[in-house]
Amino acid sequence: MPTPSTRRAIAEDAPRIVALLAQLGYETPLDIVRRNIALSNAGGDDAAFVAVDENAQIVGCIGLHALTMFHLAGRLGRITALVVEESARGSGVGHALMAAAHAWFNEQGCEKFEVTSSDHRVAAHRFYARHGYARDGQRLARKSQTSSLT
Repeated sequence: MPTPSTRRAIAEDAPRIVALLAQLGYETPLDIVRRNIALSNAGGDDAAFVAVDENAQIVGCIGLHALTMFHLAGRLGRITALVVEESARGSGVGHALMAAAHAWFNEQGCEKFEVTSSDHRVAAHRFYARHGYARDGQRLARKSQTSSLT
Protein backbone atom coordinates (compact mmCIF):
# COMPACT_ATOMS: atom_id res chain seq x y z
CA MET A 1 0.00 0.00 0.00
CA PRO A 2 1.45 3.41 -0.95
CA THR A 3 1.80 6.00 1.79
CA PRO A 4 -1.65 7.47 2.39
CA SER A 5 -2.30 11.17 2.10
CA THR A 6 -3.83 13.18 4.93
CA ARG A 7 -6.22 16.10 4.88
CA ARG A 8 -8.52 17.97 7.22
CA ALA A 9 -11.75 16.13 7.94
CA ILE A 10 -14.92 17.52 6.35
CA ALA A 11 -18.60 16.98 7.16
CA GLU A 12 -18.97 14.33 4.45
CA ASP A 13 -16.37 12.21 6.26
CA ALA A 14 -18.52 11.85 9.37
CA PRO A 15 -20.18 8.48 8.57
CA ARG A 16 -16.81 6.86 7.87
CA ILE A 17 -15.31 8.37 11.03
CA VAL A 18 -18.23 6.98 13.05
CA ALA A 19 -17.45 3.52 11.62
CA LEU A 20 -13.75 3.88 12.43
CA LEU A 21 -14.45 4.97 16.01
CA ALA A 22 -16.72 1.94 16.41
CA GLN A 23 -13.67 -0.28 15.73
CA LEU A 24 -12.30 1.03 19.03
CA GLY A 25 -15.58 0.44 20.83
CA TYR A 26 -16.87 4.03 20.69
CA GLU A 27 -20.50 4.34 19.65
CA THR A 28 -20.30 8.02 18.80
CA PRO A 29 -23.51 9.41 17.24
CA LEU A 30 -23.22 10.84 13.74
CA ASP A 31 -24.46 14.27 14.82
CA ILE A 32 -21.70 14.50 17.45
CA VAL A 33 -19.01 13.66 14.88
CA ARG A 34 -20.45 16.20 12.44
CA ARG A 35 -20.48 18.85 15.18
CA ASN A 36 -16.90 18.06 16.17
CA ILE A 37 -15.70 18.23 12.57
CA ALA A 38 -17.35 21.64 12.22
CA LEU A 39 -15.70 22.84 15.42
CA SER A 40 -12.33 21.52 14.25
CA ASN A 41 -12.63 23.52 11.04
CA ALA A 42 -13.66 26.76 12.79
CA GLY A 43 -10.06 27.89 13.29
CA GLY A 44 -9.93 27.29 17.03
CA ASP A 45 -7.97 24.93 19.23
CA ASP A 46 -9.17 21.69 17.64
CA ALA A 47 -8.35 19.83 14.44
CA ALA A 48 -9.38 16.57 12.80
CA PHE A 49 -7.52 14.84 9.98
CA VAL A 50 -8.27 11.76 7.90
CA ALA A 51 -5.91 9.47 6.03
CA VAL A 52 -6.98 8.54 2.51
CA ASP A 53 -5.67 5.58 0.53
CA GLU A 54 -4.93 5.34 -3.21
CA ASN A 55 -8.62 4.58 -3.87
CA ALA A 56 -9.73 7.78 -2.09
CA GLN A 57 -11.09 5.70 0.81
CA ILE A 58 -10.71 6.97 4.38
CA VAL A 59 -8.55 4.49 6.27
CA GLY A 60 -7.87 6.44 9.47
CA CYS A 61 -8.61 9.55 11.46
CA ILE A 62 -7.12 11.61 14.27
CA GLY A 63 -8.57 14.26 16.56
CA LEU A 64 -6.37 16.94 18.09
CA HIS A 65 -6.58 19.71 20.67
CA ALA A 66 -4.11 22.44 21.62
CA LEU A 67 -4.32 24.07 25.03
CA THR A 68 -2.47 26.67 27.01
CA MET A 69 -0.34 25.35 29.83
CA PHE A 70 -0.92 27.60 32.82
CA HIS A 71 2.49 26.90 34.36
CA LEU A 72 4.62 27.08 31.17
CA ALA A 73 5.01 29.45 28.24
CA GLY A 74 4.19 26.97 25.46
CA ARG A 75 1.06 25.07 24.59
CA LEU A 76 0.22 21.38 24.97
CA GLY A 77 -0.89 19.33 21.97
CA ARG A 78 -3.20 16.45 22.81
CA ILE A 79 -4.26 13.58 20.57
CA THR A 80 -7.88 13.01 21.56
CA ALA A 81 -8.58 10.10 19.21
CA LEU A 82 -6.64 8.04 16.70
CA VAL A 83 -7.92 5.06 14.78
CA VAL A 84 -6.65 3.21 11.72
CA GLU A 85 -8.85 0.83 9.77
CA GLU A 86 -8.10 -2.62 11.13
CA SER A 87 -7.15 -4.02 7.72
CA ALA A 88 -4.76 -1.08 7.10
CA ARG A 89 -2.84 -1.24 10.37
CA GLY A 90 0.90 -1.58 9.92
CA SER A 91 0.83 0.03 6.45
CA GLY A 92 1.91 3.58 7.33
CA VAL A 93 -1.53 5.09 7.92
CA GLY A 94 -0.88 5.77 11.60
CA HIS A 95 2.52 7.24 10.79
CA ALA A 96 0.95 9.62 8.24
CA LEU A 97 -1.67 10.73 10.78
CA MET A 98 0.99 11.29 13.44
CA ALA A 99 3.01 13.40 10.99
CA ALA A 100 -0.08 15.52 10.30
CA ALA A 101 -0.70 15.86 14.05
CA HIS A 102 2.86 16.90 14.83
CA ALA A 103 2.85 19.47 12.00
CA TRP A 104 -0.43 20.95 13.29
CA PHE A 105 0.84 20.98 16.89
CA ASN A 106 3.94 22.85 15.76
CA GLU A 107 1.78 25.39 13.89
CA GLN A 108 -0.20 25.91 17.12
CA GLY A 109 2.95 26.60 19.15
CA CYS A 110 2.79 23.38 21.14
CA GLU A 111 5.95 22.59 23.09
CA LYS A 112 4.81 19.19 24.33
CA PHE A 113 2.55 16.54 22.80
CA GLU A 114 0.55 13.91 24.67
CA VAL A 115 -1.89 11.11 24.13
CA THR A 116 -3.97 9.07 26.52
CA SER A 117 -4.67 5.45 25.78
CA SER A 118 -6.57 2.79 27.70
CA ASP A 119 -4.39 0.32 29.58
CA HIS A 120 -5.64 -2.60 27.46
CA ARG A 121 -4.44 -1.05 24.16
CA VAL A 122 -0.93 -2.50 24.39
CA ALA A 123 -0.30 -2.42 20.62
CA ALA A 124 -1.25 1.27 20.58
CA HIS A 125 1.24 1.94 23.37
CA ARG A 126 4.00 0.34 21.29
CA PHE A 127 2.93 2.46 18.30
CA TYR A 128 3.11 5.68 20.35
CA ALA A 129 6.50 4.68 21.79
CA ARG A 130 7.83 4.29 18.23
CA HIS A 131 6.78 7.93 17.69
CA GLY A 132 8.69 9.17 20.74
CA TYR A 133 5.94 9.08 23.37
CA ALA A 134 6.69 7.75 26.86
CA ARG A 135 4.84 7.46 30.15
CA ASP A 136 4.79 10.84 31.85
CA GLY A 137 2.76 11.06 35.03
CA GLN A 138 -0.66 9.66 35.64
CA ARG A 139 -4.06 10.78 34.43
CA LEU A 140 -6.93 10.91 36.88
CA ALA A 141 -10.43 11.49 35.56
CA ARG A 142 -13.88 12.27 36.88
CA LYS A 143 -17.13 12.60 34.98
CA SER A 144 -19.34 15.62 35.53
CA GLN A 145 -22.50 14.92 37.51
CA THR A 146 -24.39 16.17 34.46
CA SER A 147 -22.34 14.16 31.97
CA SER A 148 -24.03 12.10 29.30
CA LEU A 149 -20.93 9.90 29.04
CA THR A 150 -21.37 6.27 30.00
